[in-house]
Amino acid sequence: MIVTLILILLIVVFMAFFIGMNLSNVCTFWFFKTYTELPVAVLALIAFGAGIIFALLFILVAKMKAPPSDAEARAQKKLEKKAKAEEKLRLAKEKQAEKEAKKVKDRKPEAEK
Repeated sequence: MIVTLILILLIVVFMAFFIGMNLSNVCTFWFFKTYTELPVAVLALIAFGAGIIFALLFILVAKMKAPPSDAEARAQKKLEKKAKAEEKLRLAKEKQAEKEAKKVKDRKPEAEK
């Protein structure tokens, strides 16, 4: 946790240094209005934020459009896995019972001698 905190602090310091050194680099940007002398670093941060927002929107739309059959298929697979696991457990118990029965059967002739 301490390493993560130090890493985040180093990244923030690097970003502050980067932005501070590039404040003199400006550009013109149009978004329904012309913005003049906008620092390039600020424009990069705005573009990054817009990318995050659009990615989240696309993810939400894709999840809403996902057919319900996907969830049903996952549930069916889960049930099949559970059934297979129960069958394996039942077979293992049967084998164990057969081994114990065989041991008991093998002991009886010894007791008769």
